[in-house]
Amino acid sequence: MLELKKLAEEFIEGDKRSFKTNFPGDDTVIEAINDTGAGRIELVRKWLISYKVLHYYSLEDGRNIAEQVVKFADNRTKKDLDQDKDLVIQEFSALGKLILTVAPLAPKSGKPRELTSLTSKALWCCYPYDVPIFDNYTKRALQVISRICGLKPEPSHSGYGAFVDVWFQVYDEIKPILGQEKLSGFTYKVRVLDWLLWDLGQPSFETRK
Repeated sequence: MLELKKLAEEFIEGDKRSFKTNFPGDDTVIEAINDTGAGRIELVRKWLISYKVLHYYSLEDGRNIAEQVVKFADNRTKKDLDQDKDLVIQEFSALGKLILTVAPLAPKSGKPRELTSLTSKALWCCYPYDVPIFDNYTKRALQVISRICGLKPEPSHSGYGAFVDVWFQVYDEIKPILGQEKLSGFTYKVRVLDWLLWDLGQPSFETRK
């Protein structure tokens, strides 16, 4: 059986940044989300660009998407989701519908583009203590871990919902080590698992340096 806490501890110890500070740009975008001043939409758009989820969209489309994220944030009834997976899935669905109203269809198929990664990253800006970030690397790694550890999502969950369900099962296992002193400068603890999964899911045989 894979020892998840040991795996996470070794990753935290071995990462060259040692999680001493938050990832660049994260604090800025969260401040923008919670602010009321001018320039918020542009800051959100630039952050989404830095996370490579707007590369299919024009400048105008990117601004429209960022505007929907800001509108969604302004309509939140609370600032955290208490790491409740059902609330995370619910909010993901709500934000995804808003983004879909302004995201252009794929030109060749005429169908909506895959928005899971974009929506999860945008939702994280709104709930930075609660939301798992999805991309193909993290999905690949989580699927492998779920098979090794015998973790399964609830039958009613699919897509991002299934990802979130298993993600929180893993997170609950490693949560006891996230209060250690070496992580005191790293505010958003959920990002430890995000980064671990992203690292494990790399499509190469090279080891992390």
